[in-house]
Amino acid sequence: MAVRQRGKKLYIYFRVNGKLIWLPMDDGLTQIEVEQIEQALLQAIKLESYFWLAPAAKEACIRLFIQQKWEFPKDLGSRPQLPTPMLTLHEAAELFLKDPEIKDHPSRWRYEACILNLEDGLGENRPVKEIRVPNLKLYRTQRLAEGFKPATVNWEMSTLSGIFRVLLENEQVEMNPVRMLRRLSTKSGERQVYLSREDVELVSAECPDWFQDMIWIAYYTGMRRGEIMNLRRHQVNLVKRIITLSPKSTKEGAWKRVPLRHEVLSILEAALKVQAIGCDAVLTVKDRSGVRPVGKEAAKNPWKRALDALGWEQPQPHYHDLRATWKTNARRSGMHSELEMEIMGHETRGRSVHERYGRISDQELLKAVDLMTFSHGDTEVLVVGDFRRKDSKRKLTNQASEAMRKKLKNVADSKKIANLGGSGESAERFLLTNLASVL
Repeated sequence: MAVRQRGKKLYIYFRVNGKLIWLPMDDGLTQIEVEQIEQALLQAIKLESYFWLAPAAKEACIRLFIQQKWEFPKDLGSRPQLPTPMLTLHEAAELFLKDPEIKDHPSRWRYEACILNLEDGLGENRPVKEIRVPNLKLYRTQRLAEGFKPATVNWEMSTLSGIFRVLLENEQVEMNPVRMLRRLSTKSGERQVYLSREDVELVSAECPDWFQDMIWIAYYTGMRRGEIMNLRRHQVNLVKRIITLSPKSTKEGAWKRVPLRHEVLSILEAALKVQAIGCDAVLTVKDRSGVRPVGKEAAKNPWKRALDALGWEQPQPHYHDLRATWKTNARRSGMHSELEMEIMGHETRGRSVHERYGRISDQELLKAVDLMTFSHGDTEVLVVGDFRRKDSKRKLTNQASEAMRKKLKNVADSKKIANLGGSGESAERFLLTNLASVL
């Protein structure tokens, strides 16, 4: 044993079973007093007798046994009850993310994003027992003032409620203050959106190749972004033309079958030829760094950048509106509502008992999507209080097509258009996919 000074603090250090132990001493003690305590501790540990220690040496000995979690000797008295440290919001969030129900949840990425905002607004080191209803009301008010939508704030409150649920299950808290709040009304942000195929092609042309695949899979299947990003090879059956998602892979927590049109098959066939090392993700990003799965943050950016590049005025459509567009196309194509709900995977709470019974075969689903058509009008973006038809996009499409036709003066390019079948729609598709070289 010996006494050493580290910075302005004195320590007693010694080795036990090869382990070096440093015991900090109180700041008010002098070098001589610490050396006397060190000699007393050395003698007490050697004799395994502690009752005779002076108060300062006894206090140091107690701290040593607590620090090293050694069995407490009887002649030191009963082990003192140390105050339990208060659980912080950050520590509580880590417990929440480790919960078995959340660990592999398809919305985990969104929970993580909400937690970052909650820690920033409420304080990551704030004890959860100090979070009260007034704090939450103030947090919501500030978030709305910053321009965030009620639906976003509701997601954050829902995440915080989930954190408190896990703490309640582990008997870490006695109440969940979030349950005392009413959800914010989202009526002011309600949206009704339909995207024309021509405008989807325009947006897609402005995006990287890997994100174009995400756009067209969503457009032809109605799948959610998370379902597409997390798609694994064993879930795709190209022969049967069916994607099968387990309850862990869907928002509803139920099995889901997605029939595949031939347009999607070609995308998936190409995607399955490339595989990231150590990962069975279907969609990957290939660049100078190699091949890797699509990242959650990366998938948020291309859509917005494409709209800005096209000069799309507000209100702008969201990537999720591709799902709403699929639903509209399904209805306008005459698809039966039960088949539409089966493919989209909507929850069954609002369905009648009659609708919940009866097995729908894969062939019925495939036939339904094969009969779908995708030209049902111009783009329309409806946000409560602000309704706009995207006629400007239709004009942009026509102008781009005309510019392309003027550019294609040589015979070879003219034959390329003719070989598409002669239809105006096919020619227009070829023109749209080559817009980047014109605009």
